[in-house]
Amino acid sequence: MSAGGTVDVMGLENKPDVMGVIRIGVLDNDPFALDAMCAMIAAMSRDFRVVWSTGSPAVAIEHCHNAHTRPDVLVLDMALGGITGADVCRRIRRRTSAVGIVCVTSYSTDVYRAEAIAAGAQGLLAKERLSADIVDAVRQAASGEPTAVQAAAGFRDAVSAYALLSGTVPARMSEDMKDSLSAREKDILRLYSQRLTTDEIAQRLGITKGSVFTYVHRAADKLGVTSRREVLEACARYDLL
Repeated sequence: MSAGGTVDVMGLENKPDVMGVIRIGVLDNDPFALDAMCAMIAAMSRDFRVVWSTGSPAVAIEHCHNAHTRPDVLVLDMALGGITGADVCRRIRRRTSAVGIVCVTSYSTDVYRAEAIAAGAQGLLAKERLSADIVDAVRQAASGEPTAVQAAAGFRDAVSAYALLSGTVPARMSEDMKDSLSAREKDILRLYSQRLTTDEIAQRLGITKGSVFTYVHRAADKLGVTSRREVLEACARYDLL
């Protein structure tokens, strides 16, 4: 299992012939906590398969947006450094209802509950209770549902959360938004527009794939959209590159 910002994709991807298997992605910026959480989740049930793990929020978002690497359930920590777990959850939920999202925290769940609900998660668990609560939470989230306890706390199913959040992208772009892209973000988007792959862009610019994803997601935030395709469409529409 790889940690510390790298991703371990274990070859399962979205194979529909693996019946009963719940594909799980895990995000935590603490490499030791990441490894421990992956090991615990994988050991909890024979049908739980951790298909990738990462310490990078940008990589996790990209994998959840990509049909080939999208897990059934994403388990993510709420405290991720420069970005919150709620931010990650919201970016995913604005785009899709296909991923169940279970948030976890080392702090009191009261601190993050309202944020997690508003961001479209299916539950929020205390790390100290993961061994007791994670199995039911993951099984329900794989169907897009909160557990009964989480539903009583206000968490919605993934489809309802997506319906609430998918229409929140700004319909128009202000002049400030148009002028907000950095030179590096524009460089990367130009290369994508030229149909280079993420690997090719990373190699050409001498940066990691995770950094490429990070720049794209920063650009998406600035332009009020949620995906690379939408960023490139906005750039073409408003002649930003």
